[in-house]
Amino acid sequence: MPTSSEIELRRQLEEPLSCECRNYPPAEDSILVTMLDTPYYPPYMPDSLHVHNCLEIGICLAGSGQVYLHDRGWRFSAGSVIVVPRGVYHNQHNEGEPLTHWRYLVISDDYLQRSAPDRCRGAILALLDAIRETGLFLESSADSALDTIVKLMYDLRHRGDADAEAQLELCVYLLLLEIARQRTRTPMLSPGEPVDHRQRQPIEPALTYIYEHYKEDIRVSELARSCSMSESYFRKQFARIMGMSPMEHVNRYRVHRAMNLLRTTSDSIQNIAVRAGYSSLAAFNRNFKQYAGLSPSDWRRSRLNQ
Repeated sequence: MPTSSEIELRRQLEEPLSCECRNYPPAEDSILVTMLDTPYYPPYMPDSLHVHNCLEIGICLAGSGQVYLHDRGWRFSAGSVIVVPRGVYHNQHNEGEPLTHWRYLVISDDYLQRSAPDRCRGAILALLDAIRETGLFLESSADSALDTIVKLMYDLRHRGDADAEAQLELCVYLLLLEIARQRTRTPMLSPGEPVDHRQRQPIEPALTYIYEHYKEDIRVSELARSCSMSESYFRKQFARIMGMSPMEHVNRYRVHRAMNLLRTTSDSIQNIAVRAGYSSLAAFNRNFKQYAGLSPSDWRRSRLNQ
């Protein structure tokens, strides 16, 4: 069973707010703060620009999309790796079918700098110093040992042996050394165009309102008022920026929340409909099937079978 801190971190990943600091719980006596195995299911919600208080390493197992580090965008796919130092703004936009799957390793960089063995300290600290302001993106490589190291770490975590923590710490050093090797030996891909994170700024109050009040009855007039716009102008701006109408975004977000509940709880379909913001079961079923292609019960059954 996931711990309360892991549940909270998953919630932050699944219903992000705007430009936030998503702080991981402190780990003063351990190099590894947490390990998250996170599948994302469509329809995908836009991720907001955010920072962490620890070093985060993400490994894509399946799916594709765009990841943004600092002010540059990169196309990711299975095998891609991102390394995000503390304080570097980033986000990701998933596109994979039937899902996008990431594993995240969160490392206390303060503990790391204190405890790194002398023989590998120089290489690790040089890596962290080189990417401190911008982060690092690595595409999959045929000679990379990263997949093997990460798989070993999750196997150790699941086994829970008495000496698992010590072995996991050694794996973290190996992982960082391999990332440093990949950085110097793998040709760096050219990033995409600089990202203008101000594009969504005019409608950010409305997006925040949706994320905080999706369980309630939401009216477009309220969203427009939160952005200090007339309703007609707000509708045009929202469609231009998000590529869909305000209420379509609301319904997509509600379905996204319902998917998470279907996957992680045994609640009845009726209860999940209410928790996702639908007062009518018929409306919930209709919207869910429109965006997911299956009824809620069929979607839940298909995910359990996976």
